[in-house]
Amino acid sequence: MNLFKFWGPSWLTALALLGLSACVPSTAQVDSLPVRDHPHNVSAPAPLPIQFDLTDGHSLAGRVWHHPQPRHIVLGVHGFNDHSKAFEPLAQHLRSELEATVYAYDHRGFGANPSPGIWPGSDPLLADLRQIATQLRQRHPGLPLTVVGESMGGAVVWVAASEPPGLVADQLVLKAPAVWGANSMPWYQRLSLKFMNAVAPDMSLTGRGVQSLGITPTNDPDVSRDLSRDPLFIKATRISSLAGVTALMGRAQAQNIPPPQRSLVLYGLRDRIIPAPPVCDWLTHLSATGAPSTGLDFVVYPDGWHLLTRQLQTREVLLDLQQWIEKTPLTHRKNANQAQEAVCAKRP
Repeated sequence: MNLFKFWGPSWLTALALLGLSACVPSTAQVDSLPVRDHPHNVSAPAPLPIQFDLTDGHSLAGRVWHHPQPRHIVLGVHGFNDHSKAFEPLAQHLRSELEATVYAYDHRGFGANPSPGIWPGSDPLLADLRQIATQLRQRHPGLPLTVVGESMGGAVVWVAASEPPGLVADQLVLKAPAVWGANSMPWYQRLSLKFMNAVAPDMSLTGRGVQSLGITPTNDPDVSRDLSRDPLFIKATRISSLAGVTALMGRAQAQNIPPPQRSLVLYGLRDRIIPAPPVCDWLTHLSATGAPSTGLDFVVYPDGWHLLTRQLQTREVLLDLQQWIEKTPLTHRKNANQAQEAVCAKRP
């Protein structure tokens, strides 16, 4: 079956570069704390491997960019098929300019964890984030905790913070949040995904059918090259994983009330991985529910790509994130209605 022809380019956009050979998990020697660091050279700018030990017996791989005397703690939550390395540019910037210690972990089923490429379910992803955020709060009492979610990670953060029991964090940042739920898909795409998940859940897609369309998450060729060579970046996506992440995105899109935390949403109008129509639907839904927008800020970048902190124009985004975390006013900040107007104007 020609899945590209059947589903169409808009559907496979989400797979074009978020899934292109299963990765091989790496191992590292770590100590036995709930959050385990390499004990040496903690002031070095390079990230150190860590593990987060969870109450269900699982341990999740990750990394930390230490600052010797941090003023802020930041937790990175990566996107679909990616892993904790995704936060390298942002972490280095925040460590240097904000005196932040930045943590990031690999979701179960991703990165250096067992069974990469096997969808773990939405609820385990939410529970993992809540446990890790709680561990960091206990480890760094008195320091503000900002949780940054990219793409699928943004959906995880949004749902974890919106639904009971909530998320232990002071501030939330969603970068190009994955809010492409089934309600934003044509009926034939929803039906085809349901059918394929029932009859061939282990079938893998690589997105090769859209490569000729020039679909890319970034305009930085060095980043694209690094992703293509990264053994921990999952390059073939199972139908079951696609169905799972679609359900998670729909859950995020359907939230009626924003989280109680001060929150920032960043989105680029050149994003073709999470394109404008579903983001427009999400913003329209937020407006229609009359959800309170106090503490909910938006920045929309006309020339921004999906990987906002891994693009050629990343400097502007990094500075915006730094200033927002420091509670410095952003001159180009938008409210929910203004963001809706800007994003929905891109809708075909």
